[in-house]
Amino acid sequence: MKSLTVLSFVLAMIGLAQAATPNVLFIIADDASRHFSAAYGCDWVKTPNIDQLSRRGLVFDNAYTPTSKCAPSRAAILTGRNPWQLEEAANHQPYFPAKFMAFTEVLAKAGIHVGSEGKTWGPGDARHADGTPRNFALGSDNPKGAHKPGDKLTAFLKARQSGTPFFYWFGSHNPHRSYKFDSGIAAGKKTSDIDHVPAYWPDTDAVRRDMLDYAVEVEAYDTEVGSLIAALEASGEAKNTLIIVTSDHGMPFPRVKGHTYDDAHHIPFIATWPEGIAKPGSRVADFISFIDLAPTFLELLGVDGLSGGMSPITGRSFTDLLRAEPKVTRDIVVVGRERNDVLTRPGSPAGLGYPARAIREGSFLYVHNFAADRWPCGDPDTGFKDTDGSPTKALIESAGESDPFWQHAFGKRPTSQLFDLASDPDCVKNLAGDAAFAAKVNALQDRLMAELKRQNDPRVLGHGDVFDQYLSPRTKTADKVKKKARVPLP
Repeated sequence: MKSLTVLSFVLAMIGLAQAATPNVLFIIADDASRHFSAAYGCDWVKTPNIDQLSRRGLVFDNAYTPTSKCAPSRAAILTGRNPWQLEEAANHQPYFPAKFMAFTEVLAKAGIHVGSEGKTWGPGDARHADGTPRNFALGSDNPKGAHKPGDKLTAFLKARQSGTPFFYWFGSHNPHRSYKFDSGIAAGKKTSDIDHVPAYWPDTDAVRRDMLDYAVEVEAYDTEVGSLIAALEASGEAKNTLIIVTSDHGMPFPRVKGHTYDDAHHIPFIATWPEGIAKPGSRVADFISFIDLAPTFLELLGVDGLSGGMSPITGRSFTDLLRAEPKVTRDIVVVGRERNDVLTRPGSPAGLGYPARAIREGSFLYVHNFAADRWPCGDPDTGFKDTDGSPTKALIESAGESDPFWQHAFGKRPTSQLFDLASDPDCVKNLAGDAAFAAKVNALQDRLMAELKRQNDPRVLGHGDVFDQYLSPRTKTADKVKKKARVPLP
């Protein structure tokens, strides 16, 4: 009997050890707001595969990207550091500094089987110190293949050494623009199905049709998720695989992608792991950020990032949330932006970024715009290059500067903005000028600045102009654009 007890204990410990070292399947959309999964209250976008995952796992209600453009958002994922801690990589379309190692590179060095398909980091230029191209140990980008995403995952799993944990990144190119016009109507969708048009856009048929076209692309992403899940289940690895389904930032519409409001940063985030999540089917209210992903993955896979060559990580692992045993307070999240898109040479007036930082605490979002004299989307004479082209953009732009929706999308902003998301989730009513909220503005500003100083953010340490001076691979392209547009070179 004693021998059986000991044997049972040993087997139990082996089981725990196996559960403590899961595989990871990371699935990330490109430009999707919280419109996928009925878990987020959206029924006009149909995502049955993601819906199923949300029922079997955890739905995070307060997950954020620290910035709402592709390259800096993904840099934060890879390094566990906020963009303003990553030098050039704080900007969109940058050169990625060779000094910042990615957690995927550390995992690969530690013997974890690492691979990917689709978009990982970019757009921009990433190279090692010797000048050779860098792919963050994630393989090649195959965005347009005729195969299903699950096919490549299956091949990846077959190629690994038996018993080796794996990390696999699938970066979808959906729902990034451009969209096929009226694809939503062609798919049988109705504009009347949309239950909410954000208050910062005009509620018109054209805007609703644009939203339906976006929905088609989100549904294509869901199909990709389904293909990956089917391949994982066929491999027999599903039970001990942590699956994350998320998006790099909000939808490619005016006042969302690239901005510093809640819809831009507040992302969908669903996690499943049959052998590791303590309370499947529940919701998580704690604030988490993309900078928390790297330490989470490293901890679960048993790899020390710092000794592996990474810079100190700012984020904190949320494995305690997966196990329903919260260990730290997560009552705020900090976000921001620097230079998003470069039309002219770095350092020129038209090429300056729009520096902003924000803090979410409770239902309040405080935004601090460091250069209120600049245009958030670029000078109107440049055609608002920091807003993706779309029917919605064209409609708002044509309304002219006197139109309130034009001001929401493109207008200059005051230094301080405060929004109460409980009553104003679209962030259209600035409370910062209301005397009743003066104490709240001061408290959040103080907390934001203290946190940024702790993180050595150049923007609050007196030399934030460094972000405007960083070079970009787009400089030559921007010069061609200027010549075509007859904009004087600086």
